[in-house]
Amino acid sequence: MQDDYKIPSGLFARLRWRLGLNWRLLFGIALPIVLLPLVFLKDDDIVELEHGETKKSTKFRAAYAIMIVALYWMLEVMPLAVTSLLPLVLFPFLGVLDTSEVAPSYFKETNVMFFGGLVLALAVEYCNLHRRIALKVMTIVGSSPVRLLFGVMMTAMFLSMWMSNTACTAMMLPILIAVLDQLAGNTSDDKPSDKPDSGPNKRYSISHGPTENPVSVTVDSDDRNINRTGSTEKLIREQKRWENVRKMYMFGVAYACNIGGTATITGTGPNLVFQDVIKSVDVGQNGKYLDMTFANWMALNVPATLINVFVAFSYLVFMFYGIKWRELPLLRLCLKPSKKSAEEMDDEEEEKKKQKSVNRLLKDEYEKLGPMNFHEFGVLIIFIFVVILWIFRDPKFMDGWNNVLKDADIGDATAAVLGIVLMFLVPRDMTFITGIPRKGQAYEALLDWKFVQHHLSWGVVLLLGGGFAISDGAEKSGLSAWIGDQLTGLDELPRPLILLIVMVLTAGITEVCSNVATANVLLPILITLSRTLNIHPLYLTVPATISCSFAFMLPVATPPNALVFAAGNLRIADMLKTGLFLNIACTLVFFLVQISYGELFFGYSSYEYGSNATTTRLIRGIM
Repeated sequence: MQDDYKIPSGLFARLRWRLGLNWRLLFGIALPIVLLPLVFLKDDDIVELEHGETKKSTKFRAAYAIMIVALYWMLEVMPLAVTSLLPLVLFPFLGVLDTSEVAPSYFKETNVMFFGGLVLALAVEYCNLHRRIALKVMTIVGSSPVRLLFGVMMTAMFLSMWMSNTACTAMMLPILIAVLDQLAGNTSDDKPSDKPDSGPNKRYSISHGPTENPVSVTVDSDDRNINRTGSTEKLIREQKRWENVRKMYMFGVAYACNIGGTATITGTGPNLVFQDVIKSVDVGQNGKYLDMTFANWMALNVPATLINVFVAFSYLVFMFYGIKWRELPLLRLCLKPSKKSAEEMDDEEEEKKKQKSVNRLLKDEYEKLGPMNFHEFGVLIIFIFVVILWIFRDPKFMDGWNNVLKDADIGDATAAVLGIVLMFLVPRDMTFITGIPRKGQAYEALLDWKFVQHHLSWGVVLLLGGGFAISDGAEKSGLSAWIGDQLTGLDELPRPLILLIVMVLTAGITEVCSNVATANVLLPILITLSRTLNIHPLYLTVPATISCSFAFMLPVATPPNALVFAAGNLRIADMLKTGLFLNIACTLVFFLVQISYGELFFGYSSYEYGSNATTTRLIRGIM
């Protein structure tokens, strides 16, 4: 111990040092003791559950357990996945839920769908299809810094719709840093150095947090390699410009991955929490109103996602690269071209060389992948097949394939698991189907289970399950109904203002707390509040769910933020300054989409709850 730490002298200094070492242990023990009075608060209410069942309210005991779990999550007293198991201990001991009621929350249908989506995304990673897509798009859009940023962000957005935003960011970073090296001045015209070590080999060891596998991004070049010739002023100007370009690309990847996950209901954890929580409400009322399905979620959120990515792209270009107004296509036709100095012409020529170098680098990387093989083709076909099953299971505008079997209600999880089965069944080498395998060649499927075991974020599955357990506990204890009753005063406010308040609060909370945990705590409350205020059940819940992904200000807010913060050597001040505007902008964009396009799509203002609406409610002071 003395070799690792310098023990301070003095009693109080030593005590403070010891407390600093063991703050997690002390906080973990002290918090339940400090919150203990909640358990003994008088509670004479009765909870009326679905189907008319009643039970004694345990709302304050549930609040005690939920506050412990939430604060453990927020301060990472234990790994998030381990903290997610606490409801299995606290709820039964406190009499909120039986163990047999809590345990199924960890592998509900929504958990299975989430698991299936993660495995399908791993299949795309396993065959390197995601890298092929990224490089192809980047070579098509062009190699100028602005066009390349657009290609990077659109690719990251699209991939994060279908795969983990963490994996998407980790895949994009090595490509991005290699591109940045070329933009910084290491053009193809430079002769290779004769020195055995021409530049430092950078390795970024990036931890996604307790629930994620660490990802290392290795770049065999100096990403700050700047042509050191020329005047000091030019050098300073070039270095500042390079720093801005680097930040622009790093932020672009993180923001596009965060925003892209909102486009599909499987794109990120909060969306799946919404899918599970909203099942307690009969939104469609047997076809009277439009229900929320995979296709309807995309129809509502894809336009908003595209707008938000474009806003983020435009903001980053304006903030870090600058807009040359005279070179915009429309203004170029109206204005006479300005005369350029010799230095400007030299800079322009040098910029073109760098862009050619970047374009050549991307093409070389793409050519290294070779032609598309049966492994990639098979994974792509199965993935598209599963997405089609998700979209057309029950699209509402036509009879879905789910209606073929009248006696069974087939969910989206079934389609996901079918895709997994096919991934482990179909061979990765076509010769096993149409040709003659090599002697001794082993049969290998499109996906390898060892790869899944090593790369799957099992902790995220537990985190989602723990959130569902908290949601069930808050609902069945009467806590959600009680909080909803306390908020009935909001009825005096205009509905758009209530919506804006909910979105801003959610976006603020998710900056410091897990977005899955935030969704699990807030959505049941919002469903009860919607029923109390006679508001459409999707009017508040969908924007709150989307707002859980609008966390751009802190590295701890989302895994993509943490990845680019480490790989890009960014500062907290950089993230705060840049992310604050985007938090506000994305929230306002979706707010406007919800009160305009959302109103037209779902008809929020004309919604009426049926007489058989099943929501948990409190019966005051009967016992």
